[in-house]
Amino acid sequence: MSDRIAFLGPEGTFTESAAQLVAGDGPGDTLLACGDVIEVLRAVETGAAARGVVPIENTLEGSVTATLDALAFDTDLLVQGELELPVALVAAAVDAQLDLAEVTEVHSHPVALSACRRWLSASVGGAERLASASTARAAASVAEAGGPRLAIVNTLAAERYGLHVVARDIADRSGNSTRFVVVGTRLPAPTGWDKTSVVVFIEENRPGALLQLLEIFAERDLNLTKIESRPTKHELGEYCFFLDVEGHLADERVGDALAAVKRTHRDVKVLGSYRRSGARRTAEADRIAADDAAYRDSASWLAEWRGRIDRSAPVGH
Repeated sequence: MSDRIAFLGPEGTFTESAAQLVAGDGPGDTLLACGDVIEVLRAVETGAAARGVVPIENTLEGSVTATLDALAFDTDLLVQGELELPVALVAAAVDAQLDLAEVTEVHSHPVALSACRRWLSASVGGAERLASASTARAAASVAEAGGPRLAIVNTLAAERYGLHVVARDIADRSGNSTRFVVVGTRLPAPTGWDKTSVVVFIEENRPGALLQLLEIFAERDLNLTKIESRPTKHELGEYCFFLDVEGHLADERVGDALAAVKRTHRDVKVLGSYRRSGARRTAEADRIAADDAAYRDSASWLAEWRGRIDRSAPVGH
């Protein structure tokens, strides 16, 4: 299999920055830019790449629905890890001495334009704002057209397309970040500080359906860090639920909960079980491990008693 890492391109995107960090884990890893999320997944499925990196959530804009839908409906690949990157935006131009008062056009992805609304109004209020498919494509467009145009991009895109940074840290709010996931064909081993992502398809849309689902995790003292509904794409009004639960599929409580969900709902698809970004083993992880030991002891106790059942005796005798 190729050791390449596919990412949502083109070159110069924030996703490439994330892919570079992933590639740092393995010597010889090379990057493969892809046109969309489906193309990234297809590259991994066909063996053209060993892993893929795609964005899944942004602080300001929420979930990347294209990625959620692709993982749920278009592939059997699994999330193997995640990482978060701060989104630092700059204004870049062909001319390093460009007078902002002369800017006629500003190019960027709609999310980036929205994130810099106050700076744009104050600094280039009369310029036309033009949406691009990505910040990297915005950089390429400005580099090709030249003139009094700006691209709102990351520093990687500015460097890649030969632009000069004329203003830094222009986002309206600090702390904006994007979460990326690494997809592959296998589930990694538990680390003691993990997350499991699943999508649950309910049998029918009825009162209490979501409550019944949530109670399964609450009864096992499992924390859900994400709950999101999405259309199943089969018929209007039919939805599925994306859940992130703390813990690994190998953990007793998580496995017991997912088995209960599978038993009581139409279908469950595991999207991945992997280490949470930036996480370290803590006292909470040790408590979870202790609870899992109690679950195993209970299962052994039950198995021992079931082993005493005389199944050869006729019923009623």
